Amino acid sequence: MPKRSRSPASAADPTARNRDVIFALLADPVRRRILELLADGHPYTASGCAKHVSRRLDAALKHLIALRNAGVVTTQADPVDSRRQLYTLVPTIPVKRTEAGRVEIDFDCCLLRL
Repeated sequence: MPKRSRSPASAADPTARNRDVIFALLADPVRRRILELLADGHPYTASGCAKHVSRRLDAALKHLIALRNAGVVTTQADPVDSRRQLYTLVPTIPVKRTEAGRVEIDFDCCLLRL
């Protein structure tokens, strides 16, 4: 049986893997809308995100978990109701408002303009 070669992203380059993860996340329009919502700096519950992206709670949670697993979103317990989690962008990801009022999120490997 012939040996399979490894893909370039699975080679020993962690930045290539990180780029692939970021591009895969940004490929989904629902995730981009969630990122746009979280870019304002305020924490949101999963149900608040679901309402904003017009999805059911379970669908929004799927996207929020993918974003959290990729290290783009962080969670913290809601101080008002400890049963809920609040989602925010990771503080190390720079977010900037342009003069035109648009949002730019810098993922280091790419700049997302919303």
